Amino acid sequence: MPTKQNIDLISQDCKNQMYEKFYINFITAVSRQLLEDLAQATIESDSVARVEKIFDQYLSFCMLEQNLFTVSAYDAQTCSYYALNRPDAKDADIEHCINAITDSVFSLFVTLRELPVIRCPKGNAAEIVAERLEKKMRDARRDPKSELFKDQAITSFQRPLLIILDRNMDICSTLHHTWTYQALIHDLFNLYLNRCKVEVEEKVKNYDLGPDDQFWSKNKGKPFPEVADAVHVELEACRAAEQEIKRLKDVMGGGDSAQSANDQIANTVSSLPELMERKKRVDMHINIATALSDCIRARNLDKFFEVEEKIMTKTTLEESVLDTLKNPNVGTTEDKLRLFIIYYLSTSDLPDNELQQYIDTLQEAGCDTSCIEYLAKLKSVSSLNAPAQPKLTSSSGSYSSMSNMFKYVKQSSKFMMEGVKSLVVGHRKTPCHSNS
Repeated sequence: MPTKQNIDLISQDCKNQMYEKFYINFITAVSRQLLEDLAQATIESDSVARVEKIFDQYLSFCMLEQNLFTVSAYDAQTCSYYALNRPDAKDADIEHCINAITDSVFSLFVTLRELPVIRCPKGNAAEIVAERLEKKMRDARRDPKSELFKDQAITSFQRPLLIILDRNMDICSTLHHTWTYQALIHDLFNLYLNRCKVEVEEKVKNYDLGPDDQFWSKNKGKPFPEVADAVHVELEACRAAEQEIKRLKDVMGGGDSAQSANDQIANTVSSLPELMERKKRVDMHINIATALSDCIRARNLDKFFEVEEKIMTKTTLEESVLDTLKNPNVGTTEDKLRLFIIYYLSTSDLPDNELQQYIDTLQEAGCDTSCIEYLAKLKSVSSLNAPAQPKLTSSSGSYSSMSNMFKYVKQSSKFMMEGVKSLVVGHRKTPCHSNS
């Protein structure tokens, strides 16, 4: 990173003549001031000739998947929704966060070699990021020494569309107890940079979930019950392959059948590394799915998912939110607080006396209700500034309680998911969507 500390370290290496030649690569664009500091230091140490080239690599982003990236310098304390909106945030902290987001998106489009059309709502952090990004791209294109975006025509109809939105537009989605495989792992096991930590037999194991895992790529967006079914199918396929190898060993003896068996086992042995890797992946997903089901049963997360879906789709509840919050056997304090926030933000008019009743119930359950004052202000501002939103609808009901529980694998025995409803996830329009 092009920081003052790193420039000082490079200058010291030049002074000590640590290398015969220096090829310096910065993750993102280095400022003129830092370049001048480096130049001054190399002049004073008489090491200018050792610096061959300096490169701006524009790599201040991290690709997690083919269609998903994140800010490489991500830190919840310095670059996040919390960092932008916390009460004690200083101007310098907000500037750092906005600049980090701008640099990251700029680096992405430099890598893609594309000049996007930028769109954003007005009056929030998204507009600031959009303006700075547009200026950064325009300056890069106008700079005669820069080769960035030189081949992209501004009038081209093939330019990609970049839509920048503020998180305040849809806070409920981030708090929602969702039901898909990837989102559950992110919520329960703190999935970070495609790695999660799962407790297996009283030991914490690290699992990498990336695009090279075919099962993950195929099933990460599916509802958890369907993933449990898919794990069972994969395990049975691995077992069938193992049984075939054992059968071929048993028939190896003599005659034509033995020759045929030898040919088959030769082919099987050649595919054995692939089979072992497949079995390893299946075991990993069995451990993850088992741990997920334990968390779901312990916290009744299927109930939270169903209630929140009904709230967000304006469907009649079978049990009031207040009764759910009062139930000591359902969820943790965080689960209950998330449910209430979704209900509060999704309810247009909640009388003060009812609100106080909810707050008292949450406090009795041990919840920290200090966020409600901020949410009240956010809700007030949003109702004044935001245009009328269409009623959120679900294309397939978005949930469906099924009476049968489902059971599947656990290592070489059964993977039981008793007490967990099989809920079908449907498609729901977000507050920002296309009508076309």
